[in-house]
Amino acid sequence: MRKTTAYLLAQLISYMSVVILCTIPSDSSAADVIEDRIDNLVVQTVKSDSPGCAIIVIDAGKIVFKRGYGIANMDTGLPITTATAFKIESVTKQFTAACIALLVEKGEISLDDDIRKYLPEMPSYECPIKIRHLIHHTSGIRDFAILSVLKGIPLDDPCSEQELLDLIARQKKLNFHPGDMKRYSNSGYFLLGVIVKRVTGMSIGQYAEKHIFAPLAMTHTSYHYDPVRTAGNLAVGHVSDGNGKYHGKRVASDANDFGYGGIYTTVEDLYLWDQNFFRNKIGGENFNTLMLTRGTTSNGGTLNYAFGLEISDYMGLTTVSHGGGSPGYNAFILRFPERNFSVICLANYPLNTGRLSYKIADLYLNIQKEKTEPVPVTHTVADVDPVVYAGYKGKYRVNDGAILIVSTNDNRLFVQPPDAGPLELHPKSTTEYSLKGANVQVSFCPDESGTTSKLVWHQNGHHITAERVAGQPLSPDQLLEYEGEYYSDELNVTYGVYVKQDRLCLMAPLVPEIFQFNFKDPLGKNPLRHVARDQFTRSYGAVDFSRDDSGKIAGFIISAGTDLRDLKFSKR
Repeated sequence: MRKTTAYLLAQLISYMSVVILCTIPSDSSAADVIEDRIDNLVVQTVKSDSPGCAIIVIDAGKIVFKRGYGIANMDTGLPITTATAFKIESVTKQFTAACIALLVEKGEISLDDDIRKYLPEMPSYECPIKIRHLIHHTSGIRDFAILSVLKGIPLDDPCSEQELLDLIARQKKLNFHPGDMKRYSNSGYFLLGVIVKRVTGMSIGQYAEKHIFAPLAMTHTSYHYDPVRTAGNLAVGHVSDGNGKYHGKRVASDANDFGYGGIYTTVEDLYLWDQNFFRNKIGGENFNTLMLTRGTTSNGGTLNYAFGLEISDYMGLTTVSHGGGSPGYNAFILRFPERNFSVICLANYPLNTGRLSYKIADLYLNIQKEKTEPVPVTHTVADVDPVVYAGYKGKYRVNDGAILIVSTNDNRLFVQPPDAGPLELHPKSTTEYSLKGANVQVSFCPDESGTTSKLVWHQNGHHITAERVAGQPLSPDQLLEYEGEYYSDELNVTYGVYVKQDRLCLMAPLVPEIFQFNFKDPLGKNPLRHVARDQFTRSYGAVDFSRDDSGKIAGFIISAGTDLRDLKFSKR
């Protein structure tokens, strides 16, 4: 999951200490008790007459628990069993990565190959993008999921491989230099699937069937919805209507094999896949080692992300996991390799399968958590003349467009993060401040003239710089200067900018209302908010207008932190 600036600014961290006891119960009575506890866990959220989930628990290669809960299809009343097929969304990525690993083993590709060797339609960026960059999400390629929304393509609409490839290949800029950081991108795994197809002459689904699914006897698994394989036992994805009822989503009938999230499978088939990490039935002797090889950044840092797998730690035990989610499905595979223990949970509605999987693991591994009261955060408060505070008042803008507002009231200093109320800052010195009861510090940074030009928000190892912005409110006549139509060659779409009720608004055809001005609620929560001259913000990022040599508005760029940088629109 991605952490936005607003999330980091709002998150307050507490601490706990843990003690680990790993003892798997062996007698039948203890197993019965655990099964009852799992039932109690699940029924807290899954009702017998609503969409639900299928669960399998594996200990030392044996299935020790398997059960289905809830309804696979609300229209037919078909119950969920462990033979029910679900769409596993991004859990698909580990299979795509496995296909790449097999090709690497065979010497047909190299992880250090420039992707343009196989994808010549991709732009020639300043630095080559390698296959390993796609694997570890370090390519900097924009996520087509974000681009599709901005273009107005519903994510659940059928889309051809060529359409997605054209959209990605139109992007003239990267979000960051390849290898500099990890930023989750569905585009990378889509491109990996295309590379497999161009190297082997088979789609990613066909290649996986021949080299993974068939050898492991995963007979109910495919890279797209296959009614023959599911034999009618399909869990339809469901979404809530907000009133406690669920409605099934349409199942795409196209046969596209996409590497980022298209697989339909069952928990029983995933058991066979999970056990390959202990029995090594496919690939050479180094296959599993390669699958668990974590990525690195350009500066030598090691990532938690391997080949479509997250390598982490839980209560002192190594975990290998990955989740996948959409409005209609949620999936999670959790493995404890040191204990030869795994939990697999698939759901056909937005259930938090990851949280549930860890709770189930707690029961079997008997992981005891000894909770302690959070250690209170204390700070020494300095005696600062409140006159100093006046020099800090104003708006400060983070590079992704988020705005922090610093204000004073009753000789006290406050900071207001996005979508939050004012928080009092307590002085440690004239330039250093803290939030009471939280491990958050704020530093004000004066320039050479002594004027405060920026602040830095310090929290949980993150240091977020916000530049001070200055500008007078724009008059209605000044706002009219921005009106017009703006075209993005990268999206091949035109947006309109208009003034309504003295507010500047952005109209994007087919794009969800959250991304544009809502005429039904013209004074709603999401107009363009003016920051400084030619600079505006939205709930999802920044909109910065540019001018030509004559001073006239020439276009704008949309940015949303490291998820999207400098998407360009030109005024028509």
